[in-house]
Amino acid sequence: MYIALKDYAGVLVEHRGEALCIDVVQPTCPHIFYTYSHERHYGGYAGNFYAPFRGNVKVGETVKTRPFVVRSVEAYNITKLRGGKPIHSRGEGVGYVVEVSGATIYHMGDTELIQALAAVGRPDILLVPIGGDGVMTPEEAADAVKLLRPKIAMPIHFNEVKLYVKFRDIAQPYTQVVNLKQRAILQH
Repeated sequence: MYIALKDYAGVLVEHRGEALCIDVVQPTCPHIFYTYSHERHYGGYAGNFYAPFRGNVKVGETVKTRPFVVRSVEAYNITKLRGGKPIHSRGEGVGYVVEVSGATIYHMGDTELIQALAAVGRPDILLVPIGGDGVMTPEEAADAVKLLRPKIAMPIHFNEVKLYVKFRDIAQPYTQVVNLKQRAILQH
């Protein structure tokens, strides 16, 4: 399996000649999913894709698109506010749990450390937002790692190296941290 960072919060997952894109602004994958409709995630792509804002993805639903099985899960803010309202309100977006060839990849979407995360289970790979701008801070993301105990954590949704370093230093005892901004990873 090959995983690469694309854009700000997007990833490309390739497995045995098939490719899945999550939050890739200009995707080239046959299997395309978006977590939210704003520009860091969705660039106006007009092709066929799955997304809550398109109405073909709802929390708890599963989409089977060979070889990937994709389940949508809760992703929202409870404390990060703008004008007295959560930046990402419940029901606006989702996260995705992707199963492929016995491995589980969890793309958290734009979320905070919400109670619903505990129901996801233990992913093999956690794609965790750490930028703090409507998503978890590095410290909150490390708490998510402690809760979920993934084998590998790959931070996304950040611009500054110091955010990665802070997350890595806190989370590394609980998981293997991989920086996709430096390289892609071959897993399995």
